[in-house]
Amino acid sequence: AVFREISWYRENVPCMEACPVHTDSGRYVQLIASERYKDAFLVARSPNPLASVCGRICAAPCEDACRRHWIDDPVSIRPLKRFITEKFGAESSNPDTLLSLTKDTSDDGCQRSWHMSQMRDQDKVESSQKVAIIGSGPAGLACAHDLALKGYSVTIFEALEHAGGMLRYGIPEYRLPRGVIDREVSIIEKLGVEIRTNTPLTSEYNLKPLRKEGFEAFFLSVGAMQGRDLNIPGHEKDGVIKAVDFLLNLNRGYKVDLGRKVVVIGGGSVALDAARSAIREIYKPMDEIEATADSVVGQ
Repeated sequence: AVFREISWYRENVPCMEACPVHTDSGRYVQLIASERYKDAFLVARSPNPLASVCGRICAAPCEDACRRHWIDDPVSIRPLKRFITEKFGAESSNPDTLLSLTKDTSDDGCQRSWHMSQMRDQDKVESSQKVAIIGSGPAGLACAHDLALKGYSVTIFEALEHAGGMLRYGIPEYRLPRGVIDREVSIIEKLGVEIRTNTPLTSEYNLKPLRKEGFEAFFLSVGAMQGRDLNIPGHEKDGVIKAVDFLLNLNRGYKVDLGRKVVVIGGGSVALDAARSAIREIYKPMDEIEATADSVVGQ
């Protein structure tokens, strides 16, 4: 008999291996099919502190790797994740379900060292050990979540007025409702994480003063809030705006004068977000557009 390492078996589950946090998506899809919705949620949430967010905006590399694609179409893994997070996730009427993972509940999926249940069962550090996290975007929130589970005293320092980083200030609200972000953040705060907003690091208030406050370690998650210039003549002229800057301004409530005709350079997620946001800015609210479309269809 040939005995394989567990890694060999994991590598042969392409949807799980394609996921950046190796969520056992095949397992929670099976559990949903069996109407074991709570168990499915625990499998989806255990390795992923932001499962409710990912159920809406994840690029879904698991679907690209899905073996069902070889037959007809890949399984709709991301919408199924949203389905179960709406039942039991931070945005649901049962948000405390996931907190049971910090107690004595284990998920039914493939276990990894960073799963909530695994971290819960590890020896905790002394709570006096303080960690400062600079930035409250997805990396900072995930780091705070995991360190809190391990028993560290964690404080997040955020320069802007709300937590979320580019989740809040880079992604349009029609794609990621702000209430979902707020509830994801609230769950992390319930684990004991403190978040100090409107507290940027400066030349005066930097890592040295934080050390004096008792912080022994730092995680720098300052994000990627700067777009790239095009390497072509005229990129610096009036009327040329980086898509990232455009979205940051809109999501912070500032008016951006676009004129009547807009050209978007690029075809990635940021470009599409910018294009769809520009339509909303130039023309009229989407509810009016949809109502007009409905009336045309009705005719």
